[in-house]
Amino acid sequence: MNKLWGGRFINKIDVDIEIYLNSFNIDKYLFNYEIKVISSYIKCLFLSSYINSSEKQKLINSLFLIKKNFLYSNVEDIHSYLERELIKYNGELGKKIYIGKSRNDQITTITKVMLLEEIKKINILLIFIRKSIIFLAEKEYNFPLPGFTHLQIAQPVTLGHYLLCWNEMFKRDHINLLNCKKKCSYSPIGSAALAGHNYNINRNIVKNILNFKNLTENSIDSVSDRDYIISFSNFCNIVITHLSRICEDLIIWSSNKFDFLKLSDLISSGSSIMPQKKNPDLFELIRSKTGRIYGNSVNILTILKSQALSYNKDNQEDKESLFDNIYTIKNTLNCFRKCLPILKFNKKNMYLSALENYSTATDMADYLVKKGLNFRDSHLIVGNCIKYCEKKKINFYNITLEELKIISFLFEKDIFYCLSIEGSIKSKNNYGSTAPNQVIKSIQRAKFFLNNLILKFK
Repeated sequence: MNKLWGGRFINKIDVDIEIYLNSFNIDKYLFNYEIKVISSYIKCLFLSSYINSSEKQKLINSLFLIKKNFLYSNVEDIHSYLERELIKYNGELGKKIYIGKSRNDQITTITKVMLLEEIKKINILLIFIRKSIIFLAEKEYNFPLPGFTHLQIAQPVTLGHYLLCWNEMFKRDHINLLNCKKKCSYSPIGSAALAGHNYNINRNIVKNILNFKNLTENSIDSVSDRDYIISFSNFCNIVITHLSRICEDLIIWSSNKFDFLKLSDLISSGSSIMPQKKNPDLFELIRSKTGRIYGNSVNILTILKSQALSYNKDNQEDKESLFDNIYTIKNTLNCFRKCLPILKFNKKNMYLSALENYSTATDMADYLVKKGLNFRDSHLIVGNCIKYCEKKKINFYNITLEELKIISFLFEKDIFYCLSIEGSIKSKNNYGSTAPNQVIKSIQRAKFFLNNLILKFK
């Protein structure tokens, strides 16, 4: 009596197998969306003249009561639960809701409706994060710090320029989220089990009620497609990778050896045995979430990889990974959002570190190129200059013009501006570079692109 099927079966299913096949504990998280989709389908049945006005209202009213009194049940899935309750409240009328519809097209419709709602929430979090980053970049648009390659000091950059790197990463994530939203915007309802249905029901009715943008084109694909889940999973993979890389920098920056970042008590924890410790636990845990997200991605791909078309029971397993991804990404983005306004940079240490490791060596080579020397020979001369400085245990800011001229007669007094942190940074004055005036232009573009993307989500 709890099954939507069974007419051709003689014996009951084995109890342990029945429990194993049961999906109610997972499906129950979709219950509110199930109500929403069924409500729209009831309206569709009315507009298609399969139920009358009073029947429609009676079914809609009973949905409100079912939602209000929702309880755990031993039925095999959420669809069975809802139909059982509709029959309980409406008798034979409750059995009409499966006219032209199957659990196959229903579950993918419900999942899409749910995911579209969650994408809206994630979109808001990304907007907050990107606005906070842009605000920080605007505040610190011209302050120097060392840029790194291979985790070694490479060239001076501005803190604003570095922070805008974060924005670019999240901008791509935002675009990926928008693309995922587009994949979710095709309504599958009306595809039934796999072949479509035999009734005079216009699929556009439900599409319009649920605010889908389009209809799916092929009924077989409609019930078997989970690309929208893969797309969301890929979004999660990349955004958690970006967050992990950013958090890796912040962990390193907050270490005693770097001391570029002062950890706020609001985002830190201590040691149970070492009283002096303040640990970057938030950043470390965000970094570790990559394994969870990647695992969920492998799960959904593996579920789909060998499925014959169209629908299979395997797809019951797609939701746990999806729900976990949604929960993990939302909470991670929310916690990261909260840390941005309270980041405290140690600017003095950043500046002093930017002076180390001959970070303006490339500027010295570029200086010689502008004097007429080819870059490869310039590179060699600068290398000799660095060997000289290392031997004397001095840096570029200690060397004299006389010493430089011994290495190359092309050096003049203006070399010292080129070798300064400020001179090096200001010289990188092309599109997308670290010069302060270019950073200001990048900030303006970042604001424009963000506002434009926000409009596309509406």
